Amino acid sequence: MTKVPDELLGILPSLEVLPLFVGDLPHFAEPVRSFRMKAYSSYGEISRDMLTRKLIGGIIPWEIFIADVLALPGQRAAWKVPLFLHACPTELVLREPIYKAFYPLQSGSLSKLPSRLTIGVESQNSLTKAQSREWLGHWASGHLIELTFRMLPMNLMIQALEAEALDAIIAPSPWGIHAEAKGFGKRDPRFSPGKFAQQLVMVCHREFYEQHPALTHSLSRRIAAARTELQDPSAFASAIAQMVQCGKPSVRPGLLEQAATLHSFTTLNRDVVPDIGKLISELMSLDDLSVLPAQVAPSEQTGRANFFL
Repeated sequence: MTKVPDELLGILPSLEVLPLFVGDLPHFAEPVRSFRMKAYSSYGEISRDMLTRKLIGGIIPWEIFIADVLALPGQRAAWKVPLFLHACPTELVLREPIYKAFYPLQSGSLSKLPSRLTIGVESQNSLTKAQSREWLGHWASGHLIELTFRMLPMNLMIQALEAEALDAIIAPSPWGIHAEAKGFGKRDPRFSPGKFAQQLVMVCHREFYEQHPALTHSLSRRIAAARTELQDPSAFASAIAQMVQCGKPSVRPGLLEQAATLHSFTTLNRDVVPDIGKLISELMSLDDLSVLPAQVAPSEQTGRANFFL
């Protein structure tokens, strides 16, 4: 019998996707088809491959999906959102001289804040841009600092920090821990995404969704069970080993363990199968944060036409 090709779901390896690699979750679409994760170095690349149907879907931030996929012509009825993962922890890493300028008492030296910062983010439409602006608001003269952003995939973002082409990066955990461990900068322990925390969503093509009607009924329950299972060190190690098999980029197991401790990765984290109310609420949240594209209205009609039955 001819083997049916695997359907591919794009992921950026991070702490938040680890529950998807517990037990048989990487193959939750069987026996109809195998459903396999594929590692990517940026959310933008995942979005592009979704648009060209190289991927059946992806795990990407909600605002990036809306701006990079749904707002484009011909995409309105093509996608379903089976799951909202909880807010994604991000980490801010500053080059050493920049860190010392912001925290002179810790470094034992006095210096002025820079007049300009170049920050690496994963997408033009990412809420991490707003996270950086809110972070600067904690300093009295932070609003005077000019910000420029460079959109880079994760591996190049780390390299640019090392080469001093970037002053800082904001990245999903544990990529900030990874950059700090490499000696490319220092992670700001006071940084928090705040109200601009990113919601990760699982997005899949409508055709695949309709071929697997039980997907939404079991997915959140199975991921909740996976989060509980990850409290077992052997299950945690096994999930990491499975995630590494998805390709590059990958992160070292020790960094994921550190991230899990740092960000209180516990069974209290909740993932939600969205109903129409949830979808409208999340669209309105993007509108409130001024990042909802003009092509997408935060209305019930949008929610039903694009995501719901």
